[in-house]
Amino acid sequence: MKEKVLYKKYSEYLREKYGEKIYKLPINLPITCPNRINGSGCSFCADVGTGFEAMESTVPVSTQLETTKKYITQKYKAKKFIAYFQNYTNTFMPLEQFRNYVYEAAQTPDIVEISISTRPDCIQTCYLDVLKEVQEQFSIAINIELGLQSVNYHTLDFIERGHSLAEYLDAVLL
Repeated sequence: MKEKVLYKKYSEYLREKYGEKIYKLPINLPITCPNRINGSGCSFCADVGTGFEAMESTVPVSTQLETTKKYITQKYKAKKFIAYFQNYTNTFMPLEQFRNYVYEAAQTPDIVEISISTRPDCIQTCYLDVLKEVQEQFSIAINIELGLQSVNYHTLDFIERGHSLAEYLDAVLL
């Protein structure tokens, strides 16, 4: 009898969706996080955020993607990629700047998805509207990581996350 699977690995989901292995290409932007401005930051990110494996934030998005894509293609024979806006809070910037970065990534060949990592307290409808525009214009999938580190308010206070479960739920509903 086949064992019941309670969940599917994300990599398996992507392979089924696109017919082959998909690779994430990290993008590092010259941004920060509201928690770093208003305090010392949370214990989740290092001093360089989570983008320690990415290029310098001064390198244009298209160059970051093409350079990393070339390396991954040579090493793994990869053909399809996710542009991964990973570092810090990627909706914590002026809207037009966000739009420019996302459009630049969407125009990069072989990008099948865009993944935006952000904090739940930094989601606004106008940023989601930009993502919808990109999705429709380029027929590209959009993925948003909301950074839920815990549902326990004591833990969120302890790690100095700077938001609560309520902001997370509000962001999911948006």
